[in-house]
Amino acid sequence: MRLGPRPAALGLLLLCAAAAGAGKAEELHYPLGERRSDYDREALLGVQEDVDEYVKLGHEEQQKRLQAIIKKIDLDSDGFLTESELSSWIQMSFKHYAMQEAKQQFVEYDKNGDDTVTWDEYNIQMYDRVIDFDENTALDDAEEESFRKLHLKDKKRFEKANQDSGPGLSLEEFIAFEHPEEVDYMTEFVIQEALEEHDKNGDGFVSLEEFLGDYRWDPTANEDPEWILVEKDRFVNDYDKDNDGRLDPQELLPWVVPNNQGIAQEEALHLIDEMDLNGDKKLSEEEILENPDLFLTSEATDYGRQLHDDYFYHDEL
Repeated sequence: MRLGPRPAALGLLLLCAAAAGAGKAEELHYPLGERRSDYDREALLGVQEDVDEYVKLGHEEQQKRLQAIIKKIDLDSDGFLTESELSSWIQMSFKHYAMQEAKQQFVEYDKNGDDTVTWDEYNIQMYDRVIDFDENTALDDAEEESFRKLHLKDKKRFEKANQDSGPGLSLEEFIAFEHPEEVDYMTEFVIQEALEEHDKNGDGFVSLEEFLGDYRWDPTANEDPEWILVEKDRFVNDYDKDNDGRLDPQELLPWVVPNNQGIAQEEALHLIDEMDLNGDKKLSEEEILENPDLFLTSEATDYGRQLHDDYFYHDEL
């Protein structure tokens, strides 16, 4: 028997389902969604607050904390920040804030404070009540059916994350549920989940057509839409490593589990390009302090957030 959502919550549920199932022609598609590849993009919402707090620190404290961060980024202590060092730091920052966010969510989801999050508690936090769909019974309404499938996928991931088969998830298991890209034992699950969704002909691979999803070529159009050209390029140059025109399970992994390495490298190169005054392809402390605002509005400091998080500027890191 299915316990449906309250009428007040139904609109939200259907909105989520519609967003997940539509609009592929309007945006680049990622199987697990932008939520896990972005890693704490909520920092962008707090940029002005971070700037205000930074100003309140006073010039000496501003420089002290920024210099401490620069020192920690400089892994070989040679006085310069290379692309590799900046990229590694940014990736570490992504992971740190993802873990911090998961820990905060864990407390919110753990309604009875027993240090575990049950599937019922997850539903209550997400939807205000427990939702139970029949795995074998499709719904007539297309949007409700789309949500049913998404909800069942979440339940399967929840069960996979629960390694000890206990009544709920521990903090470590909850992190595996929220961020499977960070946990080795979830890798095979996300690959199989992607194959179930995208491998329409069941051959164990994802072809270009399957990769593009619901897109249908327009025989009257002179050329493909720009988003299709971008996606084709990603398929050929980023994922299909053996150039056989299809993605095997290992080639699927970078697609279904967003990798922040590329984002971090791009940001590192941007910072060096903008701040490298002498053209040596690396940054000195002097070059950074010459233009601190650019550094503080970048991923390198999570838009200034790191200056207010002693995890980053204290010596013991």
